[in-house]
Order: sequence, then C-alpha cells, then structure tokens
Amino acid sequence: MNNKINIKLNNIDLKVNNNYNIIQVCNKNNIDIPKFCYSEKLSIAGNCRMCLVEVKGSIKPVASCSIPVNNNMEIFTNTKMVKKAREGIIEFILLNHPLDCPICDQGGECDLQDQSLIFGSDKGRFYEYKRSVNDKNCGPLIKTLMTRCIHCTRCVRYMEEIVGINNLGIIGRGKKMEISNFLKKIITSEISGNVIDLCPVGALTSKPYSFVARPWEIISYKTIDINDIMHSNIRVDIRDANILRILPVFKENLNENLISDITRFSYDGYKNFRIIHPFIKLNNSSKFISKSWLEILSLLKLKIYNKKINYFLGNFLDAESIIILKKLSNNYGNYTINLFNNNNNLSDFRNNYIFNYKDFYNLKNYKNILLIGLNLRIDNPILNYKLKYLSDKNITKIFNIGSNFNLNYFSYNYGNNLKEFYKFINGKSYLNNIFLKKNILNLIIIGLNFINNCKLLNFNFIYFKNYLLKYINLNISIIDNNSVNILSNEFNLTNNINNFNNFSYKNKKESGEIIYILNSDNFNINYSNINNFLIYQGHNLNEYKFLNKFNVILPSVNFLEKNAFYVNFFGLIQNTNFILYPPKNSRVDWKIIYFFNKIINYLNKIFINVKYIKELYKDYNFFNKLSYCNLIFKNSFKKIIILNNIFKKNLINFYKLNQIIKSSKIMSNCSKEFNKKYSNFI
Repeated sequence: MNNKINIKLNNIDLKVNNNYNIIQVCNKNNIDIPKFCYSEKLSIAGNCRMCLVEVKGSIKPVASCSIPVNNNMEIFTNTKMVKKAREGIIEFILLNHPLDCPICDQGGECDLQDQSLIFGSDKGRFYEYKRSVNDKNCGPLIKTLMTRCIHCTRCVRYMEEIVGINNLGIIGRGKKMEISNFLKKIITSEISGNVIDLCPVGALTSKPYSFVARPWEIISYKTIDINDIMHSNIRVDIRDANILRILPVFKENLNENLISDITRFSYDGYKNFRIIHPFIKLNNSSKFISKSWLEILSLLKLKIYNKKINYFLGNFLDAESIIILKKLSNNYGNYTINLFNNNNNLSDFRNNYIFNYKDFYNLKNYKNILLIGLNLRIDNPILNYKLKYLSDKNITKIFNIGSNFNLNYFSYNYGNNLKEFYKFINGKSYLNNIFLKKNILNLIIIGLNFINNCKLLNFNFIYFKNYLLKYINLNISIIDNNSVNILSNEFNLTNNINNFNNFSYKNKKESGEIIYILNSDNFNINYSNINNFLIYQGHNLNEYKFLNKFNVILPSVNFLEKNAFYVNFFGLIQNTNFILYPPKNSRVDWKIIYFFNKIINYLNKIFINVKYIKELYKDYNFFNKLSYCNLIFKNSFKKIIILNNIFKKNLINFYKLNQIIKSSKIMSNCSKEFNKKYSNFI
C-alpha cells in the first residue's frame, strides 16, 4: 500500500505517494519537465540528463526521472541552476546533430526542436565537423537516419521490454556509440511501428509517410479502428480527402498508446479495390452490368420472391445492421443468419463473441491464465503485450495448451495434443493442481485453433462455457462464469480464418436459395446448387477468383465513411466517425439491408426508426437475451468428433487478415518480408 509523504514543490506544500519519482510528481501537478529518454511505460535510463531539477541540500542538480521523493524534500524546477544545466545539455546534444530540420520528417513535431527553442541558447560554440552514422535497414515500415540519433535508447528499451525482441542495441563507445540492429536483421514484430512515436527526434520515422506532408498541412480526426479486435482508439490525419497516416490515441486500459502495424499502415487499402457501383449479371451472362440502385432493387425483387434467404455475416458489420438482421431472424422462419461452421442455430450474436471476464481493466488480478489453441501475437497483439507485462513482472503465470508459438514471453507449454485438454477438463492434468489453489483468480482463454481441431455438434459458446464449468474439476468460487472465455475474431471482428469454410447447400428444390454475403472476407463456400442466387455486399473486393460466382455486387461504405456503433471483443461500445466521403454510389450497410428487405415486405411488421438511426443503438440490449439457445443445446456438446489429435500450427500471415489489409500495397511489402526465414512470428 502506498503511503503519503509531505514534500515542497516550487514552495508549494504537497502530499504525494512515497513510490513516485520526482518527474512523476511534477507531471501529476501539471509542471512540465523536459525529457528525451524518459517514458512511463519503459524502464528508467537516465542518460539524457535533460530532466535535471534542483533539490534543497544537493550541491548539483539531480535527474528527476531516477530520484524517488523523500519526506520533507524541497524541489525546485525553474531556478537559475536548472536553466543553466538544461542549456548546457541541449548544447551537448546538438554538437553532432545535423541541422536538417527543413527536410526532416519529424519537423514541426520534434521534441528536440521544441526544447531547443525553449531551453537552448541562441548561439552555438562548436565549429568542428559533425560526425555521421550509417543508416540501418529496419524493414519496409521504419525509415532510419541515424545521424540524427541522440542515444536516448527509447527504441532499444521498447523492443526489449514491450515487444520482447532484441533487434536493436548499442554498439561502440564514446563518440563512436550508435544504435544498430542485430546482424542486419529487420524488425519483425506486429507492433513495431510504435517505436516511431517514441523516437523524440527524426532518427526513426515512417517510411510510407516519408516526404508526404507537414503536420500543419493535415486535419486530424479521432475514431476507432476495427481492423484491431480491441477496436483501438486512433487519430486519422487527412489532407485533400486522402489518409496520410494513422496514429494511436491514448486510452488507459484499452490500447493505451499502442496500435498494431496493420492498424497504423494499412490505410492505403481503404481506397484500393473499391466497389464503386452496383453490378448484376443478366440472363446467366458471365459479365457484370452496372445498374442504378432502383434498377438493382427492382430486379432483385423478382429474383428473390418466395425464396429462403441465408445471410453470411462478415467482419466489418456495425451494430445497426446487426440489430435489423436480428429482428428479421426472430420474426421469419425462412430467414437464417450464419456465423460459424455448419451452424444455423446461433440466435444470440453478442454472447458468441464477447470476452466476458469480470475485470478487463485489472488483468493483474488473475494469477494464472491458460491459453488453449491461441497465437496471441496475431489474434490480439495488444492483449499479448499486456500478458507479456504481467509475465515479465511475475504477476501472472501464463500456461499454454496447443502449438508453442513464439509469444515473446515465457509460458508453460503443456503439449499440443488434444488429449492434454481432455485430461484438464477431467481433472487429471497437472494444471488442475495449479488451478485448484484457494483464493486465486484464474482465467481460461480458448482460441479458434481449438475449435478448428474439434468439430462440436451444434456448437454454442455459452453452452460450451457452462460445459467447462460443469466438467472441469475446479473450484467454482475461483473459476466462475466470466473466467472461461473464447477469443473469437469471427464476428464483427477481423481475421481471415475460415468463417464459412466448406459450408454446403444441398437444396433439392429447383428454385434454389438466396445466399447473401455481408462484408465477409471468405468466399470458400461449396456451391452445390447452381440455382442458388449469390449476393455480395461490401466495400473492398480483391479476390477476383471468386468474382464470377456472384450474381449481384452491392457497394457499401467502410467504417471511416460513416457514423456507426461497434462492439469490441470484451463488450465495450464505441462509435466510428464520418471522416471520408465514400464513392458516389456506395451506401451504408444498414440502409442497404433495410431497403433490400423492404422490397420483399419483410419489414412491414417490424418497427425500425430509420429517421433517427441512433434509436437502434438503444436497442442494443436486444443482444443480451438468449431467446431459444437453452432449448436447443441441452445435450449436444457431449458428442465431440476429433478431427485431428494435434493442434495444427497454422501460421497465418499477419499482413493478409482481411480485405482492407489485402488491398494495401504497404501491407503487401510487409507480407513479402513475412515469408522470409528470419520472420519471428513462430
């Protein structure tokens, strides 16, 4: 427990925690201390000396980042001694720093620029030649100009402590000291781009953003990113209706100030391979014809009359569209919605993907976390970082059943065989001894890799959780309903795992069925009936090999082109903001669904307030009802068919997870590097 102590800060009496450093006390009291090497998420280095302050009783100024506060300490942050010391530090830093601010990508948002203006001198006293350093190849995302480096070592500590990869380090001594990568290896990490934000100078900058714009030329908007299953808060920088870069927005207990590389660099995919007009095939032709929306809807009305409609929901669907579909599915018998393999009975969407453990904001409360069939570096990079922090600090022990992926932190692997899982649920595994300890909270996270290796008859997440709670010989007071979770990227979240793989329609009726694919990345469906009528609705389509299988293509808008609500994997409701203007003939998803069903009289008995679409958000609690799930899944889980005794080590390409990412040229360059031998994703 932290005790309060009395200190004086610039002659003001304060009570602060006894475990704070001086710089933390200053930040808490809105006193800005200049710094280069200090960062709250990194260990203390104390090598830039820019954060010097005066402490009463000390002959010399002290580094505020590394000195803890003591009782009755008197601190001064703006004395003549402090000002002179900071001026000298800036002068030493600028001895070898190049004067290339006009062409530096960091110009206008550079910490060294700002602090030189405030704390530096108006003239220099160094007239010798400045040293130069060779640039390093850090991959297709990070541009280096190491002559600008001031050796703050933020990048080195970030790679070691947060990423868990020792790609960067210090070589040489004295004036020959420099930051270098290890044996000329590039940085292969799913969150490597965050090192660009940490660099206080222009030594590490964004390669795709190089020589593109200045910060005063762009307009910034805050929104969320749904490429990330955590729905990270981001800032989108735009000039002339073009996205120039994406940066993280700090949000405590969510993504903090980190985002994944696909969130940061896939922005060019929003415009590539866009569907800009409605298309339809006429008279069994192989060519698509562009039609207006009125003509398309009129033709669809004739095609789909009195036929069964099967919706396949994809990854980018917003809450408004889902609510309309939910109401339709509950009111019409010939209307089905498909989410997972061979499953038409999932009536409760929300509980199929929400990560329901009690305390997302306090993961440190869980002493043991068991991962089953998960590769968190790909499935959820930010959550993987949080678990790495807990593991490195010995707060939580991480256990793993499944393929032993390189998670960049230590985890106890208990084999990649399904038999180990059966031992666990029957109380015969060594893990049971660990999870049976009293007064200890435990968390179980099950991934889609497990589901792909087991074919569960009439699989339902809620029933599966209840099954685990019933048959795992664990203390129910320690493992409760919210401690068993399935990390799903399938619904309203993005991941290119076979949602509808080998889903077969064997309809004997000659009339066929309507297959309506909504914002899905996966088209691997067995079309056994040539009379089925296929409709695709989405914003990007780069899978040309599937193009001829569709009869109608409808253009929708992406999440940056509309105001919509989304729910992330642990149930937090957030909204996207209208930032970009969509192509002329694109429409919002819920409007397409609404008018599509309006023409076939499916919405006549259902009241949906179209004028005030925010009313749909109030109806979000509709998802919480279990409707008829409990009636269907009484004894179905007892039948388990083992497809493969060993967990498949499917190495999914992190840079090809969905249609937007596949459409990005930047991600395509990363994908080429991913295929090389030195990739460390496994």
